[in-house]
Amino acid sequence: MVRYPLEYNKILNTTKYNTFGWVRKHKDGTPKFHKGWDLVAPMGTPVYPVSIGTVVGVQRNDVGKYGKTINLKFSHNGKTYYAFYSHLSEVWCSEGQEITNINSMIGAVGDTGNAKGIAADKVHLHFEFRKRQLGGHGTDDRIDPAEFLGSPPYHGVYAYAFDDELVTP
Repeated sequence: MVRYPLEYNKILNTTKYNTFGWVRKHKDGTPKFHKGWDLVAPMGTPVYPVSIGTVVGVQRNDVGKYGKTINLKFSHNGKTYYAFYSHLSEVWCSEGQEITNINSMIGAVGDTGNAKGIAADKVHLHFEFRKRQLGGHGTDDRIDPAEFLGSPPYHGVYAYAFDDELVTP
């Protein structure tokens, strides 16, 4: 089972620009790949694990373009994947920690990394699914979140997990 990373999930600005794929442009107009979904949420909103698994990476310092991050290794349909959470204001888990409850809060939405100083209404969780722990710079190791969660939530989706079952009213 895979769940959304927030209780209320909505694509930032409800635009394709904040979804997965060749949806952005460089300054010179050439296509630019966006590696995940940007889910808008107020600063400090709790972030949840998308599945049970193991925390394999944590960045507690506000460094690089992603800032504070969590990388969660999990299994789905017999394959291993990684859920990557970034721009966090706080990290509430540790590397090596086993996540056994998908209702556990593992961090909080923030504005770290290249989202530093962003307007309050644009604070977001940058969220990715990966095939490998370290995603690298290319596109090959990234997976469209829609493959796990369905269409991008342009108009918002509530997702609550109870007793290891996903409920989406």
